[in-house]
Parts: sequence; structure tokens; C-alpha cells
Amino acid sequence: MPRRIAVNHHWNTAETQEELVKRATVQTIALGNLSIRLADVPLFREGASGLEQAVRVRIDGPRDQPVTISTSAGAELTIAPDQTTGHLFVPEVASPTDITLTIASGADQSNTSITVRPQRKFTVHLIHHSHFDYGYTDPQAMVLEHQLRYIDAALDLITATDDFAPADQFRWNVEVTFPLRHWLANRPQQMQDEFFRRVREGRIEINGLPFSMHTEVYSIDELAWGMNFTDELRQKHGVEIVSAIQSDVPGATIGLLNLLTSADIKYLSVAHNYAGRSIPHLLDGQSLTKPFWWKGADGKRLLVWMSDTPHGVAYMDGVLVGTSLGIEPSRQFLPDYLSNLANRPYPYGDRAFGWHDIPPGTQTTKQPYRHDILALRVQNGFADNAPPTMVLPETVQAWNAEYAWPKLRISTNRDYFTEIEQRIGDQIDTFEGDWTDWWVDGVGAAALPLGLNRQTQANLRTAQTLHTLAGNTTDATAARIDQVYEDAALFDEHTWGSANPWLHRLETFNSGDLQWGKKSAFAYTAYDNGAELLRSGLHHLTAGLGTAPGAHASLIVFNPSAYARWDLARVFVPLERLPLDTPATLIDARSGESVPYRIALQDNWGFRAKGQWIEFPASNLPPVGYARYDLVPSDAKPEATTPDDTYTLESPHFRVRINPASGYIESITDLDSGRELVDSDAPYGFNEYLYDRYTTAAAFNHLSGRVQDVDGTLMGDRYLASHAAVISRSRDAVADQITLRLEAEGTSGIETTIALPLGIKRVDIANRVFKTDVVEKESVYFAFPFAIDDTDPLYEITGGATTQSAPHVPGSCRHMFAIRHWVGLQDSTGSAAWATMEAPLIELGTIALPYSPFPSTIPADSQSPSTIYSWALNNMWDTNFPASQRGEMLFRFAISSEADLDRATLGQLTAATFSAPLVGQTLRQVPGAEPTPASKSWASIDNSSVELIAIRPGHDGATTLLLQSIANELTTATVDLAGFGATSATLGNHLGRNTKDVTLSNDSATITLEPGALVTLNLI
Repeated sequence: MPRRIAVNHHWNTAETQEELVKRATVQTIALGNLSIRLADVPLFREGASGLEQAVRVRIDGPRDQPVTISTSAGAELTIAPDQTTGHLFVPEVASPTDITLTIASGADQSNTSITVRPQRKFTVHLIHHSHFDYGYTDPQAMVLEHQLRYIDAALDLITATDDFAPADQFRWNVEVTFPLRHWLANRPQQMQDEFFRRVREGRIEINGLPFSMHTEVYSIDELAWGMNFTDELRQKHGVEIVSAIQSDVPGATIGLLNLLTSADIKYLSVAHNYAGRSIPHLLDGQSLTKPFWWKGADGKRLLVWMSDTPHGVAYMDGVLVGTSLGIEPSRQFLPDYLSNLANRPYPYGDRAFGWHDIPPGTQTTKQPYRHDILALRVQNGFADNAPPTMVLPETVQAWNAEYAWPKLRISTNRDYFTEIEQRIGDQIDTFEGDWTDWWVDGVGAAALPLGLNRQTQANLRTAQTLHTLAGNTTDATAARIDQVYEDAALFDEHTWGSANPWLHRLETFNSGDLQWGKKSAFAYTAYDNGAELLRSGLHHLTAGLGTAPGAHASLIVFNPSAYARWDLARVFVPLERLPLDTPATLIDARSGESVPYRIALQDNWGFRAKGQWIEFPASNLPPVGYARYDLVPSDAKPEATTPDDTYTLESPHFRVRINPASGYIESITDLDSGRELVDSDAPYGFNEYLYDRYTTAAAFNHLSGRVQDVDGTLMGDRYLASHAAVISRSRDAVADQITLRLEAEGTSGIETTIALPLGIKRVDIANRVFKTDVVEKESVYFAFPFAIDDTDPLYEITGGATTQSAPHVPGSCRHMFAIRHWVGLQDSTGSAAWATMEAPLIELGTIALPYSPFPSTIPADSQSPSTIYSWALNNMWDTNFPASQRGEMLFRFAISSEADLDRATLGQLTAATFSAPLVGQTLRQVPGAEPTPASKSWASIDNSSVELIAIRPGHDGATTLLLQSIANELTTATVDLAGFGATSATLGNHLGRNTKDVTLSNDSATITLEPGALVTLNLI
């Protein structure tokens, strides 16, 4: 049978450690057939006459004799034949001092001189934890089982080292709270009491995030939900939680910063993993010093420690230097690491994991580490999901007994951050802005569940509002909402599958199918349960509301936004209420005027509830409220016609022309202003499908992180859709629309529907992609070239809105972004907005080849910053993310333009069709019920920069409005609360804590929000 022979990859641990020695070496001499490498390193011991510092001696070559190194002052070191490394100690020097060494082995002898320099006296805090990958190394359930065992083991190891000196005692950092929550639910009270006793003693630290996350794909409330358990721990157990850990993911949205500081988290420890095409050191990442203050636009700061050496496994740095492996490995590698840290920009070389070496000719601007205190993350071994180890305290105990410096201490994050804040807080640099993630392209490897999860985010916000307004605030409802949040958040959590996702074993790194089945199920389950909660909320809100007299049916359309809305409504009318082909007129109950509508029959007739969907433009819907529409008997029937011009669509606001051969949009004319929105000189058409194939091989773990392309040779082919055929073309009372079928590489076809709603100023696009299963490396893009003279478009992210030129943390990814929903463009003529539902990944101006250093695939003279490329899906990753995608996928976009609105306001209004869609319900015929009011509104906000996220129950019986500012400056808004009848109000953080009183005047509250703030307005 075939055999597989292991070969040397681009990196391994031994080579990484060897490069520590190589880079620290200052002198090499030959002694017979031996090579002797010397280095003065920051290692001290107490000698008979005071401190002594070390000269490291490394011997390479076969031998059967000891090697002796001595000085004229009497210092001597003998290295046995079975050893390679030793340290010769000489008196501490105050300035560079030449010392003569005599080196002998058998008959061979050599004299040499080495310059010994003054060395720093380092304090090294060792932060022992287990990096939680929910999967990757094993199926998820097995990973969680063992993470719980690790907390058991940590308690035992703490007890075992109670008699150690304080610096040597075992301490444990609970990296994230998700495993802890399960541990507390599955361990007896006695163990729980012991755990919290150790937390209060400072032997265990609870860090405040639920897991490491792709924060960009979280909605702001989903991101905030993850800290609810932290709040619960504080309130229930009286423990302080002041630190957070984010591991692996190289980047975090500004929203995370805002939420952490608002929740009284002061410290953030990040360990960026640069495996997978991340190259911050080739951008401005070399200027990112550590530690640093990460400051938000509100002026609040986090103190951040970043283990940022480009070897890419930064939460393994303590393992690489030997501290969890024993005293001998620590002797060999830790002093050399510290020497390199103090004297070189990077301690490791180009054989290290994840490293893309500095290309020849590139200026290295990063400065050596300038402080004498640092932290190293430590795990049991070079592994994710690693257990705790007794070797660490034994190593530290032995080290501190033997050496004066560096001093080692097993620490919690809080210990470390408190010390550096006190010692060097005034020397620490400050950086601002978003910290854009290098790994977020991976989320495009699962376009279908990702898109569903984004719909869940919208559904869940509205569901909470509906249930709260209906008074259905039971514990059972709250538990259902929490479960949807958990499932959605677990899908967005950073571990998306096994290390080798193309393999299908039952356990370990190769359990691809099992892990992806579980992972994708989080999104599917969240979507199903979120949609069920939404429907349930509608039923609870409309319970007891009556149908208008004489109407076939009355419909309620609910607007979850805090401002009036004009949008399309779609409401299901059961067959029992409106038989097929029944003529009826739709009446807006507020005005008595008829409203145009169209009918769509229920799909999969015979296997679903029978009835028809009524679609119509809902105008001026009250904020956080509803309007009633009545289907009354008449002779009218909605009809559709086939326009004479197949490829030109028109509404009162837009004219759209479609390319007959390729199906893309050639022109969008704003009929209100006469402006053309499409850049006709762009290399690709508007909504044109692009399919890229690359020349790298599939199913080789971490291959993409070891491949570079400076001249575009990894670009295989680019295909465009073609052979457009018209499936349907219609114009009715609601919209002018066309559906096209296109041939497209990587698919069995695409169906594109372009619609112009007649009563709303918008262009709606739906691309239905029938993806074929491809394991070769591929990407799908849709191009949107705007004829807007905006050199720096504004785009929405989790926590606010930003641009490419706005401040970013140095080293942020600059060629791709994961947005929430909208991009706004503006010039002297007006503004335009582009919004997406399912596809958050975008590139602006060009498409970068997705291999470092990310060269452009579009000539410079064809690039425009006002062109948006939607990166709909890909399979670029060689680990963790799915290896291929298949099946039917939907990608929806919306386009709008205005002469008199700024781009942020227009972006928010356009995206609301996705982020806060209208929902509707047919009222039941309730005997004796009064007719439902024509409309009702509970609340409104007079500032478009302040968004209502949801209404939900708060603490102590309060009703809470969760509000977010997307502005980059201090913002004041008046919130009309007439629908609540509140007598008092407070404003708090997103957890409902740190509240302050708010004055109510005429049922309104005027509040001031910090930039990017997520707050609770609590009503009693």
C-alpha cells in the first residue's frame, strides 16, 4: 500500500530555536572539527564577589571529549560530550569589556577575545493558559471536555505548589469564559467554591471575553452579548474581572475596544497568529510598539500587550524558549531570546512559523524592545488546546534558585499589566483606530451559513423588540434569545473547523466533516430559532388586535427602526383569509388611500401553509411602530405586464440599462438629478461576476501562509459570466424587474434579479449562485464601479464607521475589509450608497491577489477608489476553514443615491432593508375585538447617527433601549418615549451598569453618546 514520507516543511520548532541561537551569536571560532558559537546574554547569578553575567557557549560538531572554556581571572566552564550549551559566568560589567577566553578540547586549544556588554536585568512574567480552539485539534465536544479537565488540573496544581515561593507558584489564566461557564454548570459546589477562592487569592484570573473571535463579523449586540456571563460572574460571585485575552486572530474591530472599556476592562492581551498570508511587518506594523495604549475616539484606553514576533504562534512563545519544557531547554533558549529581543527588531528568523522574511532591499524600521519587563504566553506544549503543566512551576522554581536575573514569575494578566502600568505607563505609545483583521478572508469560505447568520443578527434584534413591546418577557423567552445569541456567536467564533478540513476521520486534526457539521450547525440552528422567535414576537404583539370591519384581512407592518421608513413589505395571507383570485384593494388605514400590491403564491404548494404573499411599498411607517393595511373587497386584481424594452428598467427615480450579452448593469441614471452612477470606463461592469482561479495546490496544510507572489504568477485565470438569457421580465404595480440566467465558471449557473421598486428610490440586486464543488483555490467577486468622485469611501464596521485613510492601529490589513452592511460615497454632486446582506468582505479600488504581498490584479490606470469589489466567497485557506463550497447561495445588494443626504445617513437608510427589515403579520379574526389602530409608535430618535439596536428587558424590571452611536464624535440625540409611559430613566453601559439618571421631559430624554458607544436607556 502507498506510504507517505514526512518531509521538512518551511518551519519547525527546532529550527525556530536554532535561529534564536544563531541570531544571538556574536562570535564563532573553529576548534578542530568543532564550531564554537559565543554570545553575551542577559543571564546573571550571584557570585562570591557580586553579580556575574553570562557568556553563552554553543558547541556544534561530533566529539567524545569535554570542552573547557576559561578566563585569566579564573572563571571556568566545562561542557560534557553529551551537552551542546553552557554559560561561562564573568563579573558583571558596567561598560563593554574585552575578555580573553581559552577554549580547549583534547589536544585542540584556542585563545580568543570577546566583548562583554552590560545586559538588562529582565523580569519575565509567564502567563500560563490554554488557547481555546473550539475544534481544530479534535471535534468540538472532545475539546470542551478536556478544557473542563484543565480547570480541574489547574486547581490541583495550585494546591500542589502552595508551599512554593510566591513567584514560583502555579497560576492559571482562564483565557475565555465559554469553557468556564460549562465547567461551573458541571462541577459540584465544593469545586466551584474552591475555584472562586483561588480567583480571590490571585492564583486564577478570569479573562472577560467568551472566546477568540472574528470580531468584524459579529453584530455589535452579539459582540456585547458575549460579556453577559462576565457581568454575571461579577455580580454573583463578587470577583473583579479587569483583563481580556484575544488569541490567534490578527486584528479586532474598534467595537471590541469600545465594549471592553465601557465594561471596565482595562487590559487586553493579544497573541496575533500571522500564519496565513499576514504581513503587518511589511506595512506600517513595524511601528507598533509594545505594550501600547489602544485609544478609542471617546478617549478611553486599553493597555494592550501584544506578543507580536512574526513567527506567528505568539501564544507559544514561552514554549519556544523552553519554560514549559524544563530547566535545561530554558537555559538553552531563554537568554538568547532575551538578547535578541533587546538587540534586534525581531528575535526570530525566516525559518519560523508564519514568517514572511523581510524582502531584500526593504528597510527594517522596527526597533528592538526597549523595556526590561515582558510577558510570555506559556502552554504545556507547542499546541492549541494544551493542558496545564507542573513542569512550569518546577522550571521557575529551579531557575529562580539558580539565577539572579532574569527573574521569572508565573503570573496572571492582571499581575503583569498592573506592574507595567506602574513601572512604564508614562513611556507607552498610544495608537488609535480600527485594528483590521488579516484572517477575515476566511469567513468567505462559508458563504451560505455566514449569510444566514447575518440574517439571524437582524431577526434577533427585531424579535427582542417585538417580545418586549408585547410584554412577553418571561424567563423562557429570555433563555431562547440567549441560545440564539450563543449559537450565532459560536459560528462567528474564530475556530471554523479542523486543521485538515478535507479529511474525514472521527478524531484529532483530521475530523473535517464532523467539525464542519457541528460548526455550520451553529449558524443553521441560530437562523431557524431566530426566525421562529421573530414569528413568535409578531404573534404576541398582534394578539387581540382585530381585523377592520368588512375587510377580507388586515395586515400589520412593523418597523423596528427608530425613524420613519419607506420600504417594501411582504406579508403572508393565509388561504383561509383570502382565497386565490379574490379581487381586493389594499388600503392604508391611516389615509384611506389604496396601495399598489402584487401577489406571490406560496412556494412548494401542498407542503406548506397555503396562501399568498402580498408585496407592497410601505410608506412613512412610524418609527418603532406599525401601520395597518386592509385588504377590502373590490373588483381590482393586481396585474403585471411585459415591457417593450427588455433590457431597460425604469422607476420614477432610476433608469437601469443591462448589457444583453453579459447581464451586468451598464448604466444607472438617477432621474431626480440626472446623474449617472456607473463608471462606464471601469474594467468590469456593475454587478459583473468575476471568478478567479489560482495556481497553488489544495489540501496542503498552511501552504498559503508559506507562498508569496510578487509578480502575479500565482494568478491562474479570471473568468467573467456570459451568455445571459432572460428568464422573466415584468413590470407591475410594485416593481420593474428582470431575471437573467448566466453561464459562469465555478457554477452550474447564476440567476440574477435586478428590480426597481416603483415607490422607493433604490435598485435591488439578488445574485443566486449555484456553486459547484471545487477544491482548487478559487474566489468569486461582484464588481460595483461607481461614477462618484470619492477618494476615501466611508464604510460601516462593528462599532462605527471608518475609511481607509482614517487612523488604524499600525499593521492593520489594508487590502480587504469585513463591513457590517454599507459603503457610502460622496462628492460635490451628492451621495450614493451600496449595501450588502450576505457578503461582508469587500475590496476598494482593486482586487488584490490573495497571496502576500497582495499585488493588484487590475492595472493601476483602471483602478478607482469608488469601485467596490464584493468578495462573495473563496476557499483560500489551507487549514481550519472549509476546503470547498457547493450549493445554492444568495447574495443581495441594494443601491441608492441622493443629492441632499450625506453618505453616512444614506448608507444607514439603504442598509436598513437588510439590517432591520420590515416584518408583517396578518391579523386573526378575533370575535368582539376592537379594530386595530391604524398606526402606533413606541419611540423615535431625532439623530440618524444614533441607532436603536433592540428593545429588551433590563435589570430590576426596567425596559431597556439598546442604542449605538455610529458617529466619530460626541453626539446628542433626543429619544421620544411616548409609547412607554415611563416615569424615570437612566443611561448605562451595554451591560446596564454604571448608570446615571436621565431627565424625562414631555416623554422625551435627551442623551449624549460618546463616539461608537453602545449604551442602555433604561425606563421605569
